[in-house]
Amino acid sequence: MIGSRRNSAYTSLLKVETVGCRFLERINRFVSRVVINGLTHEVHTNNTGRLEDLLVPGTDALCIPISGRKLRYRMVGTSVSGSALYTLIDTSLQEKAVARAISAGAIKGLEGVKVVGRHVKVGNSRFDLLLRMPDGGERLAEIKSAVFYFPEDGSARYPDTITERGRRHIELLGALEGVLIFVAAHPLARAFKPCHRDPEIPRLIGDFGGTVLAVKMAITARGEIILLGDIPVER
Repeated sequence: MIGSRRNSAYTSLLKVETVGCRFLERINRFVSRVVINGLTHEVHTNNTGRLEDLLVPGTDALCIPISGRKLRYRMVGTSVSGSALYTLIDTSLQEKAVARAISAGAIKGLEGVKVVGRHVKVGNSRFDLLLRMPDGGERLAEIKSAVFYFPEDGSARYPDTITERGRRHIELLGALEGVLIFVAAHPLARAFKPCHRDPEIPRLIGDFGGTVLAVKMAITARGEIILLGDIPVER
């Protein structure tokens, strides 16, 4: 991995070793079948969304090597028509990239904020980050993956299915006046919108008592995870 690096178009956050593959099918929420160098492999998928617009048989994708007992690779990105960049579907890499972006002062509205904790438990819920604000106060933050892309308006949306866990997270975090960060990890995204596939989520986001932000990210074919800036949140 590399430290954050900026140019005029993007901020480089992380670098991972990638292997090109071709997606065949999703076996279950956590396992997919792909072809790597002519051989068929079952690979880990950690994004539990449906991803039906991204995981289309025959799609070029990216995997990273892992040291699992059964699976040797995890699928982290999918190709997008009209872009040389890949959608970053891996939620753990999204979380690491957001933490790196916050530490680098690269997210508008979170300048001067420090990441001081990870995976903080509150009651029966666990939140991704604990932030120390410039005034010395602390706020919890939760990162949600928004890769469900709507070409008609260029929006990346969350969620793409019913999510009881997402409802609980957003409701509790709002009551705690935390920070809700949506990662629009689709290269073509121009804005974030809540998705009505779970009708409770738009209401909870609209009533959210803390801060709601959206950032755009992608991954390159060489495994560089980049921040492409902030995008508007359309509630």
